[in-house]
Amino acid sequence: MSAEKKMPAYMRRYTARVLIFMGSYVAILTGSLLFARNGEHAQATLIGLALITAFPVIGVFWAIFRLLVETDDEYQRLLFAKQALLATAFTLTLVTVWQFLEVYDVVATGPQWMAVIWFAMLGLAGPIVRWRA
Repeated sequence: MSAEKKMPAYMRRYTARVLIFMGSYVAILTGSLLFARNGEHAQATLIGLALITAFPVIGVFWAIFRLLVETDDEYQRLLFAKQALLATAFTLTLVTVWQFLEVYDVVATGPQWMAVIWFAMLGLAGPIVRWRA
């Protein structure tokens, strides 16, 4: 028997889903931006491009929460749920503070790319949750 542990099936499915969605996101974003920047387009076309570009990111959220459903170890499921909640709290805290800075004219605009901020916070929350476990 090999000394290294085999990745559980649910993690292999999760990894495959995330890779497919993120690969799709990069391809769609690149193609959409090239198309949008090469000429004048109707507002409806640009809205369509924005929605199409958002779908793979939404798919990553689905893959993350699908992992919660498929994880067969209750303790690992609990840790991942705590990680997702902490990431959400970090993200909402950042956005709330930034919005009040905007209200008081300290900054001009608020943070964008909320999904990217949430993904970063998910990565930050993982070690914190496991450290406190």
